Amino acid sequence: MLRLKGGDPYIFGRGGEEALALAGAGIPFRFLPGVTAAFAALGGAGIPPTMRGLNKALVLATGHVADGEDDLDWAALARTGQPIVVYMGLKNLARIADRLAQAGLSADTPAAVIVAATTPRETVHVATLGTIAADAERLGLGSPALIVVGRIVAMRAALRGAVPPEPLS
Repeated sequence: MLRLKGGDPYIFGRGGEEALALAGAGIPFRFLPGVTAAFAALGGAGIPPTMRGLNKALVLATGHVADGEDDLDWAALARTGQPIVVYMGLKNLARIADRLAQAGLSADTPAAVIVAATTPRETVHVATLGTIAADAERLGLGSPALIVVGRIVAMRAALRGAVPPEPLS
């Protein structure tokens, strides 16, 4: 039997839950690791996940439950000063951006939404924390999408002029 999943099944992909269920049932299994969507999407969009002088860490978060009982402490994430990559957060982008701003992130903080990363449908919209939610709604951006907030987003403009895009085959 084979269960094929894109990206890294252990990053917000329920891989750990599935592995526990298989182990509990005595079913042998193995995972073949993939590249997590955050790194594939950032790389494809020309946004380096880490950059000397800009960040020393990268926060991976889920935006799926924003404003729910099981929500993250967005203020704590904002206080790290490190870039935040949000999986499954497009529906809650306005709330997430608002919470990060209330926690002290400047409205001018670079932000991006990467839609359908690494596919022919890929769209990258770069804005600021203060405008990203309204832009995403106005542009009708849809899922699957990854949201990136932090100074690393600004590197895209510098890198895009130096490296021609490679065509997808």
